[in-house]
Amino acid sequence: MESRQALHAHSGDGPASARIMLVGEAWGIEEERTLQSFQGASGQELNRMLHDAGIMRSECYTTNVVNCRPPGFGIDRWLTGKRKDIQPTMRQLRNLWAEPIVHQGVARLLQEIHEVKPNVIVALGNTAMWALTGMAGVNKWRGSQLYCAVPREMYPPGVLGPHDQPWRCKLIPTIHPAAVLRQFELRPLAVLDLKRAAKERATAEYSNIPTWNFRVKPTLAECLHALGDLEQGLDAGTVEWLDFDIETAAGHIECVGISWSLVDAIIIPLMCREDRHGYFATADDEAQVVHALYRVLCHPRAKVRWQNGLYDAQYTYRHWHFVPRGAQDTMIAHHSAFCGLPKSLAFQASMYCDHYVYWKDDGKVADTRVPEEQRWRYNGTDCVRTREVGEALTATIANLGLQEVDAFQQKFFWPVLQCMQRGVRIDLAHRDALRIELMEEMAAREAYFLAVLGHDL
Repeated sequence: MESRQALHAHSGDGPASARIMLVGEAWGIEEERTLQSFQGASGQELNRMLHDAGIMRSECYTTNVVNCRPPGFGIDRWLTGKRKDIQPTMRQLRNLWAEPIVHQGVARLLQEIHEVKPNVIVALGNTAMWALTGMAGVNKWRGSQLYCAVPREMYPPGVLGPHDQPWRCKLIPTIHPAAVLRQFELRPLAVLDLKRAAKERATAEYSNIPTWNFRVKPTLAECLHALGDLEQGLDAGTVEWLDFDIETAAGHIECVGISWSLVDAIIIPLMCREDRHGYFATADDEAQVVHALYRVLCHPRAKVRWQNGLYDAQYTYRHWHFVPRGAQDTMIAHHSAFCGLPKSLAFQASMYCDHYVYWKDDGKVADTRVPEEQRWRYNGTDCVRTREVGEALTATIANLGLQEVDAFQQKFFWPVLQCMQRGVRIDLAHRDALRIELMEEMAAREAYFLAVLGHDL
């Protein structure tokens, strides 16, 4: 058997002209025995998932960041981001510290990519995604339509000629099949991501990237004109669905986004860093905008779609004294269709959006380190993503025959909002009696333990 130090030099396996490359972390026991990638239980599960996604294993080139079996379980002994775990033999690689075997493995992987020139790489797990993009967190990035991003200096000498550029190809991260075996409820998500890779295998560039038309930093006149056009569209019946989202800071509404198509949205700031009094010049200007928002969002023909609309509604009710005419909450609709899956907008977008890239780190939290315009564009992205998700969910619920279930679930919006705003009536006398009863029961149990143990706990 070859030494562990030599095994890392082994290349992957598969056709040299493969359009899909599958990249994992490192070998396991079976891989070490056969000198081939994905041969154990996780490899068998990968084969089944590929089949379900419409991909043949024989059309893929399979390899790993390190074609060698790490000591123990996982690659943690060879790769770390924790200062206390850095060994004298480690050198920095991207933003982590790695043993020489990882450096050599990444160099060999890049050489394989340059030789195979795949159209799309599926990064299976955190390590593969980190090696090829420099990013971490595969659970949030999974399904994203990214590009392989490797600087020229990471390539080994002699691979790239003086005029060669690193091979640019699509990259879609997903969950490693070993993780699927540990949490089998993740399997449908991995299959969904592989289906996305199957759609992208024919070309080296994405052809479905949307061109969004966001009106950011509008003037007062532009705000009133856009909202006036929406109101006229509602009057005429040419506008029906409005996708609505707010961003908040310090308990107030920071900005408002409305979209009326899959690509169009207006983002209206109310707070800004340049002026503590607000984005608009006077309170009267802001009042005109809020009134125009009321006329649009509460229009008798308006159907407002939002994600977790209870959050937005509590703010509009508290600060503006009206609640938009909510017709679909995508969080509730997604729960109606798949009650066991996560409910975040990003997760839903990874399932339902034609082109998807995780964006929630762009401006979810109000932070002065995030440029203000980036925060506003983030608000617009939420709007158009909500629209695409909502339209897909409407079709999905119809296909599943769950319209009645969803309609019932959506009705809970109003009683829950009333509870949030007014509170819940409490029987104070009964609460006090219950408190006394619980104290007596606790004292009785403490006395029992003292009698049995002979001392206090």
